[in-house]
Amino acid sequence: MARLKDRWHDLCKLVEKDDGLPTRNDVGDWTEEKLWFWNRYIDITTRAMVGHPKWPSGIVYVDLFSGPGICTCRDTGKRIPGSPLIAAHAPKPFFKIIVCEQDTALAEACEKRLFSSETESICRVFHADCNKVVKEIASEIPDRTLTLAFIDPTGLHAAFDTIRILAARGNVDLLVLFADGHDIVRNVKQYFQQGNRSKLDLVMGPDSRWREAWEALPNRTSLATRRLFADLYTSQLAKHLGYQVFGEKVMKAGNTPIYRLIYASKHERGLEFWDKITKKDPSGQKRLF
Repeated sequence: MARLKDRWHDLCKLVEKDDGLPTRNDVGDWTEEKLWFWNRYIDITTRAMVGHPKWPSGIVYVDLFSGPGICTCRDTGKRIPGSPLIAAHAPKPFFKIIVCEQDTALAEACEKRLFSSETESICRVFHADCNKVVKEIASEIPDRTLTLAFIDPTGLHAAFDTIRILAARGNVDLLVLFADGHDIVRNVKQYFQQGNRSKLDLVMGPDSRWREAWEALPNRTSLATRRLFADLYTSQLAKHLGYQVFGEKVMKAGNTPIYRLIYASKHERGLEFWDKITKKDPSGQKRLF
């Protein structure tokens, strides 16, 4: 497999000039790292799969929490491309780009930025709660496609049933922000006492039995709790949605884990790509394990 070129610097240059539209402000270094990894995954996957005879209807991009398309780093003021613009500037074009954002101002900013790019004709922007319009989003995905879906909420906002409807469209690779550090660990006792319509229950999906598993956990440290819920979540994706291979990346603020990126694919080739792009971090340092 050819060496993967890091295009991140070039993408950042594209958005460094203020266009007068809102950005997602006050994001930390971990946001840039997260988007750097997602860019690399889009890069390697589109290069290999766009035009591949296995996907006669092409490659589709779905983003359920798109934001405005540009983020501003809190410490440096640096502007970085959000996930929709990363998709719009993929090295090989998607057949369709479908994004959703609930905040009206952010959705309008994202739409303007996408529509001013060369990908305007292939973009569809939903101004809504993705959990309410996911059936419409899924209907936009043609048959016989490979779909790359980025699910990047700020907390426990992506219901399992939403993922189920999306995944039912066939070959849908997922990258999910799983809020184990800054939400589950902090609030698990509260969710435990709530009924089965708590945010955690909606995210974990049917028959997860997370209450029993958490009660049986011998040492409820932050590390053990995060590991328990990540394992339960991936087992739910496998059991109910047919996912076969998984990868993950723990994102930290300093030395404190805040959330986990969970990658899921129904095909071994997807995991091969994920492993390749996570072998090093943005500084160029190789992963030790």
